[in-house]
Amino acid sequence: MGNSMRIPIIVAAWSLALAAGSAVPAQAQPPAVALRTNGSIMRPGDCLHLEALAIDYVPGPFATRVTYRYEEPMVVRDKEGEESTVSRSVQVQRPAGPTIDSLRPPQPLLLDDSFCFGQGSAPGQYRVDVDLLSGPSGPSFATLTTCVAFDRDGPSPAAAGPGCGFLVRGVSRIDSPDSVVLDAELPASGYYRAAILRGGSTDAVLDAVVYQTGARDLMVFSPDLGRTDGRTIDLVVFEQFRGASSTVVRLNLPRKH
Repeated sequence: MGNSMRIPIIVAAWSLALAAGSAVPAQAQPPAVALRTNGSIMRPGDCLHLEALAIDYVPGPFATRVTYRYEEPMVVRDKEGEESTVSRSVQVQRPAGPTIDSLRPPQPLLLDDSFCFGQGSAPGQYRVDVDLLSGPSGPSFATLTTCVAFDRDGPSPAAAGPGCGFLVRGVSRIDSPDSVVLDAELPASGYYRAAILRGGSTDAVLDAVVYQTGARDLMVFSPDLGRTDGRTIDLVVFEQFRGASSTVVRLNLPRKH
């Protein structure tokens, strides 16, 4: 498809995304805080580095509480002594963190880096929920989510359990320095935003330039990608309606000529 045909399609997609975003009442949406991880695919020896990244200003005071949820196999024996393997749900919850006065974009906040994967970890998808609390012992007023997949050996992680709903597995293709298509597990609909990060700093927040183009395709089309000029970046994608995030790490885009 030539550039002259691509531009009207992109503009139309932006308009639909904006219209979808305005159709959801503001009070129904969680705060615009993305969850950044050190990747969406984990291997043995990896520890999950979890940060909160403010996309918009978030007033406080509030606290955070991190919970990991996953499925693991368990061997059971019936009355006749026959063994079988079933799946059981596991929940690992960290204590609530200290009170936060506010988060200003693009301010990051380390939430946890103590959940690690080993050879004995169960392959599959691990959901991470971050509850926002009215105080360290207060009730939750919103929940942010992210998801990672763990695989010991193969190139494609096993999909154990119910799945995450939103998980970017990697890059499907790169069309230009301004355009990348991500391979993702996607909800039925969504309004996506993204942040470009290099090291510990945020280069840009992208609005209305991330949209679904296929059953597993999520396109990011922005001049801000081209301005990275071939440097390695991380890309955090945030689904506004559900407060769900996924991270692509060490993304290299071609230089503009």
